[in-house]
Amino acid sequence: MNVLVIEDDIQLNNTISKYLERNKYEVTSLTDGEEAISHIDMVRFDLYIIDINVPNINGLEILKYIRQKDMSTPIIIITASLELKNFQTAFDNGCSEYIKKPFYLEELKIRIKNLLDTPKENHFIQISDDISYDTEYEELTIKNEVIKLRKKERRLLTLLLQNVNKNVKIETIENYVWENEIKEQYPLRQLIAELRKKFNTDENFIFVDRGIGYKFEIKK
Repeated sequence: MNVLVIEDDIQLNNTISKYLERNKYEVTSLTDGEEAISHIDMVRFDLYIIDINVPNINGLEILKYIRQKDMSTPIIIITASLELKNFQTAFDNGCSEYIKKPFYLEELKIRIKNLLDTPKENHFIQISDDISYDTEYEELTIKNEVIKLRKKERRLLTLLLQNVNKNVKIETIENYVWENEIKEQYPLRQLIAELRKKFNTDENFIFVDRGIGYKFEIKK
């Protein structure tokens, strides 16, 4: 289990890291946001523990950066702040847990165990009787035939189906699908229209909440 700890308080960083190592985790510990981004680009981690107030690139921006590429790896945000805005921003951008300093190491251990022991969602999603999607391999199957999707169509469909029957914010979609590319060259509404065509059916699954986001609906 490979864990990245990002905390600029060196004493706390060392305390957390050594505690995790004693519990058989492999730990990379960093104190700087820019350095953290470089590691995230090079190494696959199974868990992130991130302080909000780290230098150069703060923890909330690091959280957003991770979620542009990875929607599922657990992320624990730690902070000394009780500001509701930070709390809301963290969860809006996909944090898995939020711990207020100071905290007991045993509390951290319990939260990690809870996150890692939670059964992963079934990656095979039945959209209708003859349409299904595999979120792990990003394959759309219609009437037993795999439909060819372009990369952005796959990322969009995966994101929507990981949040099935829920609105996904436009900003979240753009950050995840375009991965920091210039979005103006290819409008989201055009991508949505092209993805709808791939289903080759009169039934519409993708709905817009204008100015807010999109939702993929599957009837129960």
